[in-house]
Amino acid sequence: MVCVRYFRSIFSAVVLATILPGFVFAQDTGTIKQEIDALNSQVKQKEQRINEIDGVIGKYRTRIDEQNAAQSTLENQLALLENRILEKELAIERTRSQIELAGLELQRLKVQVSVEEQRLQRQRESLADVIAEMQDAQSVGMLESFVARQSLSEFFTRLDELSRVEGDLANATEAVRALKTGLETKQKETEQYRATLQSQQIDLQKEQETLELDQSAKASLLAETQDQETEFQRMMFELRQQKQQEANDAARIEDQLKEKLDSIDKALARGDVLLNWPIVASKGISARFHDPGYPFRKLFEHPGTDLPTPVNTPVRAAAGGYVAFNRTGKQYGNYIMIIHPGGISTVYAHLKSFVAKADTYVERGDIIGYSGGRPGDQGAGLSTGAHLHFEVRQNGVPVDAEQFLPDL
Repeated sequence: MVCVRYFRSIFSAVVLATILPGFVFAQDTGTIKQEIDALNSQVKQKEQRINEIDGVIGKYRTRIDEQNAAQSTLENQLALLENRILEKELAIERTRSQIELAGLELQRLKVQVSVEEQRLQRQRESLADVIAEMQDAQSVGMLESFVARQSLSEFFTRLDELSRVEGDLANATEAVRALKTGLETKQKETEQYRATLQSQQIDLQKEQETLELDQSAKASLLAETQDQETEFQRMMFELRQQKQQEANDAARIEDQLKEKLDSIDKALARGDVLLNWPIVASKGISARFHDPGYPFRKLFEHPGTDLPTPVNTPVRAAAGGYVAFNRTGKQYGNYIMIIHPGGISTVYAHLKSFVAKADTYVERGDIIGYSGGRPGDQGAGLSTGAHLHFEVRQNGVPVDAEQFLPDL
């Protein structure tokens, strides 16, 4: 009867391996189900809020388009900036909601992974018991099993039983493999959610920076116009007159001083050397040439490259040349223009203070002033925050400065 007991033991072990884990696991499913249901509810609420935000953002964008098409008045420009600010605030809330949603989905996935890991562990433990039972049974020799049988038919019946048990064991093993594959898939999804979270955090930081620029732009416009329409119109007139006058001045100076300019920066005169960055652009670029996101684009296209930097950062000449003037205006605040060989001139705007004197020559890399741009500060002009506005003009026409600069 020894072999019969082994057969029965093996059969019982397989049954336990394939059925019992479900019953044991069921004891914990109530709590787990409640946790997953709660997460599902939170996910649904976040998705609904994101849809609501999308609808409101659409309305603000419609208003922004209408104000872009309206007449250029101080009231319209302030309303445009205010709606941009409100839109950005909602965009930030939307991104935060997306981050929270991804976090909830990641949490839900982790619960599911934990459930699968527990299920897999129980299946493995049960299969280990089955394998141990089979190894014990196999230790009983075939001859001993035959002698122990009362009849030949009983012996072959037990062999058939063992064959079925081995088949059940193979099925259970395959189920464990499928469970493991599903678990690995969920773990990959978890890593993808983590990557999504990191990407959304970067988007949030960019949106917050854009919001701060728009808020600073509104404060700057109010400071420069003193919230008066007459001051706004005076500023607009100055902007229209300024560019043509400066282009004429630059052409006249270059004609008069061409020989001296060529000698002060021979490399630039040959046209084979790039300009230098006027500051170390450690914070990157906040607004590029003709940037579509520029807050004052309704008033004028952005003619330069904005480099965020703390107030009082040393500003250096991008190349050798002649300091045409130091001026203060509504748009640029305190700014310097330098005339270089080859029809090139550079402008450095929103300065806190001047160092280089007008009607003097400077070498490439000389300190010519210190940066400013903080709204409300003297000499900040129409600014979006502490930064340097760097502009390159070719034959009096603003061009993309990055074409003349080394890659960051």
